[in-house]
Amino acid sequence: MIRGIPINYVLEKLHELGSAYYNDKSTAYAELHIDGCLKPYYVHKEYLVLQSTFFSEVFNNDDISNGDVITISLPAPNMFDPILKYFYDGDADKFYDALNILNYKQIWENVECLGLGAEPRAVCLAYYQNEINHE
Repeated sequence: MIRGIPINYVLEKLHELGSAYYNDKSTAYAELHIDGCLKPYYVHKEYLVLQSTFFSEVFNNDDISNGDVITISLPAPNMFDPILKYFYDGDADKFYDALNILNYKQIWENVECLGLGAEPRAVCLAYYQNEINHE
């Protein structure tokens, strides 16, 4: 809970506003670079720390402050977009639709590395059961 407000409520409100803030440089808390990925991402601390244990640790570091450039490593650097979109819109259906036979394993590795919660893991599992395990 954040100051007496349930996290699920906070996330619901953040997701409602997500499209206005997604990758918005003018309101971003930090510029995120991923080793092996050429484009920067403009991120908001609240969206990432509430949904990822990895980002919670990164942003709770006293060395990180508003306006900083942060560089991280991921198993599949070019498969961060669907995860970032999910952080902002919370739309499990869109996240599922972003998965395909070619990117599933890479996205799953990033989900694991970033320590995402139950819903994105369940989406990946459902995709595996519905699309990969049937082939």
